[in-house]
Amino acid sequence: MNNFGMIFTHYLKRFFRKWSEVVLLLAIPIGLVILYSLFDDAFFGGPIDLLPGYNLQATFTLPIMMLGFQFFAGSTLLTYLYPDIRGEMNWRLRAAPLSVLSFVVPAFVANWLFTILLGVIIVAVGVLFLNAYVGNFFILAVVLLLVSMIATLLYMIIFLLVKKSGTANALIYIISFGQFILSGFLFVPLGDNAVSRFLMTYGTPLSLGNRAITYSGSLREIALMGLPMREGQDIFNIGILAAIVLVLAIVMLIVGRKKKI
Repeated sequence: MNNFGMIFTHYLKRFFRKWSEVVLLLAIPIGLVILYSLFDDAFFGGPIDLLPGYNLQATFTLPIMMLGFQFFAGSTLLTYLYPDIRGEMNWRLRAAPLSVLSFVVPAFVANWLFTILLGVIIVAVGVLFLNAYVGNFFILAVVLLLVSMIATLLYMIIFLLVKKSGTANALIYIISFGQFILSGFLFVPLGDNAVSRFLMTYGTPLSLGNRAITYSGSLREIALMGLPMREGQDIFNIGILAAIVLVLAIVMLIVGRKKKI
């Protein structure tokens, strides 16, 4: 096995080694989906026969939870990079016959795969046990890949720019919870105006990904939370997510060249 493969495997095993964190990253989103699925459709004012054979609340909650927790799971990268590269393990890394970049890139890819796997597990539980409808599975897969990449790129940029892990963790919570708020999911009143509608539709990767998944299946013609659905909106949202990935990748490369790890 080459150096990339060994370091990649090393980090991936470390990510899964802390079972308490992995369980929390799975139990919290799945638990919230279960909680919402216990309410019948009429409780939220929706028609009960909207999705015959499926749980409406699980259907609408699952994509939000799966995508939102990509950002919490993505922070695992920083949990290990800070001590390995800027902490107590730094001297061992500097003594190794490999560049710092040789450690960072495999860790980056391992974290991307880690977040994707957690997302797949969340979706599988929702579909198999909670009767959630997720629309087009191809759209779902593409959105998951893009949002998880956005989370990983974003936290890599934070690592490059922020020297202290405590500050980085604070930014992680602001970003993660901020997306839930701006998506309109945490019951924080955003008002009913053009700005709030824009934020809930296009304002964050969470909003973009959630709408793309929702628009991809039989819910295409249903107005969700008063927001209009347009033909091809799922592909449009995916295009925006891909553009965000490209911009963040360019920013990461620029910052990485200017900032010495």
